[in-house]
Amino acid sequence: SIGGGAGHLLSGAILLDGASKLQVASRTAFQSHTYAGSSARALANGAALLNELDSWRPSVRAIEAEIAPIIAALNKACGGAMIAHGHGALWGGLFAHADPMARTAANLAFKRRCAAKRVLPYFVPVGGFMLTPRYDDDPEEFRAALQDMADCALETVEEMGWGDNQLLPVEGPASAAPAPSAARFKGHEADAKSKGGDLDHLDAATPLATPWLASSPLASAARGLGKVCWSETSFSPREAEIAILATAYAYRAGSEWTVHVVEARKAGLIDEHIAAIARGCAPAFAPGSKERAIYAVATDLLEHKRVSSANYAAGVASLGETGMVEIVSIVGYYGYVALTLNTFEIEDPHAPDVCVGEGGRSCAKSPWEADAALVG
Repeated sequence: SIGGGAGHLLSGAILLDGASKLQVASRTAFQSHTYAGSSARALANGAALLNELDSWRPSVRAIEAEIAPIIAALNKACGGAMIAHGHGALWGGLFAHADPMARTAANLAFKRRCAAKRVLPYFVPVGGFMLTPRYDDDPEEFRAALQDMADCALETVEEMGWGDNQLLPVEGPASAAPAPSAARFKGHEADAKSKGGDLDHLDAATPLATPWLASSPLASAARGLGKVCWSETSFSPREAEIAILATAYAYRAGSEWTVHVVEARKAGLIDEHIAAIARGCAPAFAPGSKERAIYAVATDLLEHKRVSSANYAAGVASLGETGMVEIVSIVGYYGYVALTLNTFEIEDPHAPDVCVGEGGRSCAKSPWEADAALVG
């Protein structure tokens, strides 16, 4: 029950069912401030304020007119490293690195710059800012402060120096879709017919890597490593899929993600955990669990090409030395698969197309975007 949606504008509600699922996923149904249980004076004050809101609409429109062009310029200058938007008198921005730790580092640098400029937006814990300016602020002073804050955000992005491949996936306009590239090698047809069995009976992504069949020794070696990584490690299928999905997301390998998200669900990985991985966020695994260690080690390795002392110690404690060797091997093998699928532009033949662009190429959203939206 949200104010205005059910009952009086100052009404609230208690969630009777599903609260545990929301808590595990670190989510709320909505964000709502309620007057439930407040004194009569507070309720009377709130009701009077609601009656005054219409008179403030011109001020809200004036605030939007000041904020919108500065935020638009910030988005353009940041090139996707910060995503900012809003409406009326409520605006916000997010540092868009896929790694939450990188966003935290950016937030600290952003705070230092804002303090030096003597501006104080609301700093959101996930890494960014929120703006809810007072309706009666002096327009000139507000504009100057807002520009100072935007400059601080841009300077922070420039200091971080993030590459495009490190950013959260964001759906762009249809006109921004890349032009079709020339047809790429998919493996010789004769090889596929005569040697296709070399890649069968493994995971669902490996058989898509048909270019390997151009080299029999390579295909044979890959098959051997893939068989071990897929079914002969100390990890359960559910545990292995955590590392595989993290790898597919890190490499932005759509077909690898598409086939393995199916395998992950079969193995028992719940939608809340899949959605978190699809956002580049750590799922809410239990502290000290193998799942938590697997994700931390895999993402650290994928992001930094090495594993920190803290993650290594936690990994050994949860997985053992053998498990650490196995997790590095799984990430390495499925990174190899991802690079092959990306380089030769091999799509999952069973993945549905949302739409078809020029040249017959799919213009669907990246598959992890749909999975990221499973849990709001």
